[in-house]
Amino acid sequence: MNWIGRKVLVTGGAGFIGSHLADKLIELGAQVRIVDNLERGTRANINPLAEFLELDLRKPGNCAIACQNMNTVFHLAAKVGGIKYYMESPEEILSMNILIDSNMLVASKYAAENYLYASSSHVYPGDMQCTPDAPALREQNAFPADPVLSYGWEKLMAEKLLEYAKVGPMKIAIARLCGIYGPRQDTALSSSVIPVFSRRTLEYPETPFYMWGTGEETRSYCFISDAVKGMIRAVEETEQRGWLGAINIGREGRIRIIDLAHKIINLSGKEITISMVQAQLSPIVGQAVNCEKARLLLNWEAEVSLDSGLQITYDYIKRSI
Repeated sequence: MNWIGRKVLVTGGAGFIGSHLADKLIELGAQVRIVDNLERGTRANINPLAEFLELDLRKPGNCAIACQNMNTVFHLAAKVGGIKYYMESPEEILSMNILIDSNMLVASKYAAENYLYASSSHVYPGDMQCTPDAPALREQNAFPADPVLSYGWEKLMAEKLLEYAKVGPMKIAIARLCGIYGPRQDTALSSSVIPVFSRRTLEYPETPFYMWGTGEETRSYCFISDAVKGMIRAVEETEQRGWLGAINIGREGRIRIIDLAHKIINLSGKEITISMVQAQLSPIVGQAVNCEKARLLLNWEAEVSLDSGLQITYDYIKRSI
């Protein structure tokens, strides 16, 4: 696919993942429109070479405005947060995201040629993630469906909606993102673990370094530049295949959360005592993804090592707070 001059919409483009995606598309020569309501995103993330529209996509008319004259849509906008928010506000997560995703699909199918939906590894059943060494998740493992969080249910419902839409002319890909991290990620203490641990090391010893859970929980993490390349490759592949379906976009392998904490502490150069809070905040004990489908269909796999990605992220957060 030739991106030069291509008109591309990135919803949620002022947020962490969306802003990096917009930057890369502009680098490739695309004419990028960013749409964001700035609820979590920030104007500081918006590339000055992009067109920016501040719109609430819960309103169908705003989705029509966003999609007007676009060739390709990357739909990333969603109500998101840390695990605590997902567990405390399940109805809000479910209802708001269903509304946004439904509105965007209706608007896009009358305007766009290609469509990528940013789904999540949260679609996978909880009983496949209940031990630290749970098998790496494959795309077909999403069914029979039993996500832990309402966020996962909503993403799965949106995927099914897109599957029904594949009979139309629009070419569709679904990226199940897993553990994406990097610069510009929210450092609020209710956010994701890598920016939270980075912030806690920087604020130590003025504030204690707390860790929730046992530390034996496992996760896999994929650096933002790799995730962006994967999403772009998925859209490029739709030109040949039309319907691409769901593909895991993540980095294979896993790490214990306690080991992740020690890696970040080592970057700080400080002697830090971890205060363990023995509470199981997340029902997901072990999560890793199998990315064989991405290798076969997209000729893509994550390249940035965890150590390299953590160093880049830590240095960025250190400069930013």
